[in-house]
Amino acid sequence: MRKLTTHSPAMVFGGTLALTMILWSDCAVACPFCAAESRTLTEEIGDSSAVLLAKLAAPSAVAQDPAEAGVPYAFVDPETGGAKFTIERILLGENLLKGVEQVEAIYFGDPDTQTVFYLRGVGEPPEWTIPMPLSERAVEYVTQLFSLPPSGVERVAFFQEYLEDEDPLLGQDAYDEFARAPYQDIIDLADRMDRDQLIAWIEGSRVSPSRRRLFLTMLGVCGQQEDLRRIEALLRSDIRLIGPVADAAAAASLATAGGVSGLSAAVVPEAIRFGERGRKLGLDAMIACYLTLSGRLSNVEAALVQVEDRFLRDPQTEYSHVHAALMAVRFLAEERQDLVPLERVIRSARLLLDNPEFADQVIPDLARWEDWSVIDRMVQLFEKSFEEDANRYVREPVITYLDVAAEQPGAVGEAAVRALERVEGLDPAAAKRARSLQAFGFLAQARSPSPSTSTATEDPPDPAEIPSPENLALEPALEASPAAPSKPERSPAELAALQAEANARLVAAEKERRSGFANSLRAEAAARDTAQDPPTGLLVGLPLLGAAVCMSVFWVILRGGAA
Repeated sequence: MRKLTTHSPAMVFGGTLALTMILWSDCAVACPFCAAESRTLTEEIGDSSAVLLAKLAAPSAVAQDPAEAGVPYAFVDPETGGAKFTIERILLGENLLKGVEQVEAIYFGDPDTQTVFYLRGVGEPPEWTIPMPLSERAVEYVTQLFSLPPSGVERVAFFQEYLEDEDPLLGQDAYDEFARAPYQDIIDLADRMDRDQLIAWIEGSRVSPSRRRLFLTMLGVCGQQEDLRRIEALLRSDIRLIGPVADAAAAASLATAGGVSGLSAAVVPEAIRFGERGRKLGLDAMIACYLTLSGRLSNVEAALVQVEDRFLRDPQTEYSHVHAALMAVRFLAEERQDLVPLERVIRSARLLLDNPEFADQVIPDLARWEDWSVIDRMVQLFEKSFEEDANRYVREPVITYLDVAAEQPGAVGEAAVRALERVEGLDPAAAKRARSLQAFGFLAQARSPSPSTSTATEDPPDPAEIPSPENLALEPALEASPAAPSKPERSPAELAALQAEANARLVAAEKERRSGFANSLRAEAAARDTAQDPPTGLLVGLPLLGAAVCMSVFWVILRGGAA
């Protein structure tokens, strides 16, 4: 289990920012546990003015033989290293290439005139990127990209055929497409997935952790009962139970056999641990797969209890394993409320309030899911943070949670206001830091209220939401009694004046708000600089002193060599 350590403010801020970016992603992706590793070919095409397939016609003389051309280290000057390519097919930008038969691009590779190359042009006229050689299979793949729908199950069905393709370009592009696709597309693709192939990839040793996460996510929507048992067995294995047994067996073998056989037995425990680490790669997606399969095929309540006991309640669980379980819980809350009610997911998340290493990470989730049942617990966490070796970084999330709760109507808001009054006096600086982060959009927020329950805020309204002067003129008439005489219609000049006045008020309010916030930030930065900046003499003197010492040592070495 990772020990609780002291973190710098930069680490805390960075962790908070990273967590916020995860929590507030508006677009649900097919694999919430794996990131796209590179730009897709489709994204590159979208940034291009021309795309074509071509063959090398005339490589540059410099590129053919740099040694004879007197170019050191095979350097190719972009001004003289251009090669000519004959256009085979224009995939994009025909209007820019009318009458053009050849293009020139910088090319550093072998002068192969039979290979088809993929070239992209940017701008008008196109500036060509470095040509990329394509296999016959890749030529067919690239050509079909232009006829695919922009989204939907048919699109991911096409890329499914190229996952882990023998051509690395196609396998990488297909994975990146899945990593960007909506999760609903994966659910819709379930009937067309190859379960046996997914299992083979998951259990294979040559698949990267990111791709294993994708395949586990896919198995969650198409797996069957035997797959559920297989994943459950992987989760139940625990090196804390297996390791000591293997160590004892190795020690006994070394004591009795000795020699080469004893030494071989001593290696077995490490091999077992290595294999266990391999089976746990992509644990977050594995837990999510297990819970998804249980929700579809079995008893999700029993599965959640197992995950809680194995990863969330046990204080000896590895830090990375607890984090993986938290990611799986978030996945259920965001993507699979059809299988597990949000209230049940929140119960699992609350368990981490007892874990000092994760309390600050789960509090933003509880606020976003509008769990206001733990207001008193937040006060307790704040007060406990002053104890020795406690998690001090829980304070800012607690303040933010209570700020959001205070905006709620009724008893919840009143309780949160009382709690804020209690904790703000304990650490005013933490309250200030929390609200500074909130001003930048960091930390937690509740889900957007419905129009019927929304309340006024200090932020200026969006210009698109401001009623026009015509509507402003009509509102008093609508609120007046039927017997009241109607007001005379305003002239266009009066309406324009009203609009200008409203805009001016909004601009002035926004400037005042931003100016006040900027001044507070500058004052805080100035105070911090005054308190922490070292004297100028030290900043200048220490490097000079170090340089003098180095020169002295160098001089002594030279004198010794001369002697």
